[in-house]
Amino acid sequence: MNAQLQDAWEAAREGVLVFAEDRVLYLNPVAAALLGVEREKVLGRPLLLTLRDHKLEALCRIGGESTIETRNRTLWAKAIPGILLLWDQTEERNRVEALEESSRVLAHEFRTPVAGMLSLLEALQSGLKGVDADEALQMLYLETQRLRRLVEDLPLTRLPSQERTFALEELQDRLERFLAPQLAAKSAWIRWQIPHTIRANPDAVYQALLNLLDNALKYGSGSEIVVISGEDANGVWLEVRNQGQPLEEFEKLFQAGQRGLHAANVRGTGLGLALVRRLAGGWGGTAYGRALEKGNAFGLTFPRPAGTPSDRQVNQSFV
Repeated sequence: MNAQLQDAWEAAREGVLVFAEDRVLYLNPVAAALLGVEREKVLGRPLLLTLRDHKLEALCRIGGESTIETRNRTLWAKAIPGILLLWDQTEERNRVEALEESSRVLAHEFRTPVAGMLSLLEALQSGLKGVDADEALQMLYLETQRLRRLVEDLPLTRLPSQERTFALEELQDRLERFLAPQLAAKSAWIRWQIPHTIRANPDAVYQALLNLLDNALKYGSGSEIVVISGEDANGVWLEVRNQGQPLEEFEKLFQAGQRGLHAANVRGTGLGLALVRRLAGGWGGTAYGRALEKGNAFGLTFPRPAGTPSDRQVNQSFV
């Protein structure tokens, strides 16, 4: 083998494997890493035992190029007589998938304020007057501000986190007003028990709690929805509880595009709970679900701020 050519292959960013009569003659460090083998141990061995993938082995026999999933990687592979070239496209695939997921999440995130703004504009166009019109304009202003903050939070224009310490009760009236049409349509109401104070981005908590309440209205049964907070050694927890058939599995519901069996007849994208978990992660908390005796609870956690005494036991956990 030409020494200069071998030096070039050794330094190449692509994986290079040379073979003859179905046996490995040479492979560079990148190819060895992509295939998960040790070079010294595979030289002279059968090609299939080195590749350990029938699709790659077939490509070597028939030639051509293909994108192949193997060893938890996405490989672009091209075979010409006696040579197999490999290029790791895993990161590129992950970036594309992340971009697609972000697009879906952003569409879901924007849908709620836009829908609310359209409803308010329609009410104003229908002739809303006086105090009702003033209240509708105020709500429209708040939703416009929230939409602006969502735009500012896009990856290309992200500003420092607008976290502050606030009482959960601050969100109550705003949520009640926004959900009023849905509550009236289902003859439902919300019982609030949220006396705690947390540190987070209020708009993020509002969006997460709105998604949980929307979830309860869509999929729960019964008229009462309970929003309750509690505190333990780890911090504050906040739950939305609704009546209905207890679920057996919760974790997959927090994955984008996943919906439970109970959602079969309800229109939705399967992104609401995935977004809730993403928002919770932004303030250092998490999102979870659990079954109740006659219903289900979906909750959020808020970590105890650094320096806050943790020996205070307010043992209200999951009452």
